[in-house]
Amino acid sequence: MSSVIKWAARKRRLGSVAPGKMGGHRPYLIDGEHRTLVLGEVERDANVTLHHLTAALAERGLIIHPASVGRFLHREGKSFKKPFCRPSSSSQS
Repeated sequence: MSSVIKWAARKRRLGSVAPGKMGGHRPYLIDGEHRTLVLGEVERDANVTLHHLTAALAERGLIIHPASVGRFLHREGKSFKKPFCRPSSSSQS
């Protein structure tokens, strides 16, 4: 019953019950001068943290999550994993 009411309201409001547009491409937030800033920081210091880059972007008015910066770096081919180091085990024999 509830769905019929919603369909009727949609018909009155929009003149049609056809579904709305879905999907599409959202432009990347880190673009232009923000892109230049992030890539410059990574070039200057390869060990720069995502939190540092996020803070630098926030100072320039772009508030985003560090994961977004990580995805940007991955798209740019600048993402890397830290090497796995086994803890040294001291055996007492």
